[in-house]
Amino acid sequence: MTVRWHQRPLHRAFAAGAVALGALVALAAPNSAAGAAVPAARGVPADGKVMFVMGQDSDTLSDYRSDVLNKSSLDAPAPGGVTLYTNLVLGGTPAPLAGMTGPANWGAGTVDFGRTLREYPNSTLAVGLYLSDATSGCGNQPLRAIIGRNDSDVTAGSPNLIAQYRAKVDEMIGRLKGYDRDVLLRIGYEFDGPWNCYNADFYKEAFRYIKGRIDALGATRVATVWQSAAWPVNTNPDRPEYNYVVTDPRHFDTWYPGDSYVDWVGTSSFYNSRSVQSQWGCGSYDTDPVGLQNRVLDFARAHGKPVMVSEAAPQGSRTGAKTKSCIFRNNPAGSSGQAIWDGWHAGYFEWVDRNKDVIRSAAYINTNWDAQTQWQCQPGAQAGGPGCANGNWGDSRVQADPTVLSNFLAEIKKPMWTNGAGGPAPTPSPTPTPTPTPTEPAPADFTQGVTGSPAATVWFKPKGFTATFVTVQYRINGGSPQNHFLSHDDGDARWELPVTVPAGATLTYAFNYQPTDRTHQTTTPTYTWVTR
Repeated sequence: MTVRWHQRPLHRAFAAGAVALGALVALAAPNSAAGAAVPAARGVPADGKVMFVMGQDSDTLSDYRSDVLNKSSLDAPAPGGVTLYTNLVLGGTPAPLAGMTGPANWGAGTVDFGRTLREYPNSTLAVGLYLSDATSGCGNQPLRAIIGRNDSDVTAGSPNLIAQYRAKVDEMIGRLKGYDRDVLLRIGYEFDGPWNCYNADFYKEAFRYIKGRIDALGATRVATVWQSAAWPVNTNPDRPEYNYVVTDPRHFDTWYPGDSYVDWVGTSSFYNSRSVQSQWGCGSYDTDPVGLQNRVLDFARAHGKPVMVSEAAPQGSRTGAKTKSCIFRNNPAGSSGQAIWDGWHAGYFEWVDRNKDVIRSAAYINTNWDAQTQWQCQPGAQAGGPGCANGNWGDSRVQADPTVLSNFLAEIKKPMWTNGAGGPAPTPSPTPTPTPTPTEPAPADFTQGVTGSPAATVWFKPKGFTATFVTVQYRINGGSPQNHFLSHDDGDARWELPVTVPAGATLTYAFNYQPTDRTHQTTTPTYTWVTR
């Protein structure tokens, strides 16, 4: 449901929900049907366990580490995964791959991939990839460029937008591959959220293209996630070609890229059977919110896919202030930690447990939304209006109330949860058209080497071309692989990385690099260097 990248009036779906769209329908019972076991797939925990994921920005994750994980008395397990966000939209703010190329903050907390990966070295990385040009007219230009449409606004210029976007896709995949951990990539997350204004056909083709590049570049630990917003309001029903009519029984089929391209099915889950009545008490919907989430689960069962509950939080509750409110207007009513837990968290965990035949990863957004400018909502303010532009979210930090924290830790210590170790990688799917097969000549030569000891520098110097990025994977005495991006030294005109190598040790290393005029990366042979 959330808007990650732009401060703007609340998305149209919220605005529609604030007006009368029909009487509240009776709540359907949560789906408890158990299907066949989900097959082993990329990033799926072993032994039927469920990966618990925390998010959704680096500041929030750092606070959770200092407030909870570093308190030895709490004996808290680290999450199996952590959630961060980046974008792939040229010409806007923030720049493409923000957070990956350096820290970024768009009013929703700092996103700093480097910091979070250091603080959570054993966690799977869940990445929300934003592809929408909603703030510049909803032309779906990023999607059209990625899929290579011959449209005048994407073919003009040199290099044209097709080349630029495809280079960024490959750079992103190269970075994800270099992290050397399981990655759950939520391509165009909340694809059917009207606030993203994706065109279903362009979206499906772009999803297939990105999946094809993941496989072509050998990023075998990167899994694709196809995440529905599960927003229970029909939007623009007079324009069915927009495909935002969730009461249509074929709604999900319209958006589905295909079994060969989707590794995980994802859903947002901001309501459950315990909370929906109070959260939606000042608004209305066209289909039962909980029933819609269960439809996502049934769709995944039918296609033999694991489910990632990609976004979840007790929207409208404020754990620190001990208040609860409906989601369309911030009318805080006094509560207690136990009541907040019973009224949302308990229902969420019950729902995950009841559907763990298909839910194999479940996220929680542990954020003080009120402290982030994009999400602030003043008391009494109407969602979408002054003082509450992007909705009434609240404060979902579990550590903000001792009762909520105690219950939360008791839940995630149960044996059903895993630390996020990935399962086997499936056979890569075929690279789909229009993924290009590079036909241009190989890039010009390069030199490389290692200087100094034990404070060494690994270096890579292009000859006759420039590079978008250079990464290195190295091992010392055959140990665990280390993956790092090199920095460009303008004085030496080469890419460098300092590495400490003990005397007498053997360093083995190989580079990945992407020339600026290419849409793919190249891997070098492995080199060996022995310190003296």
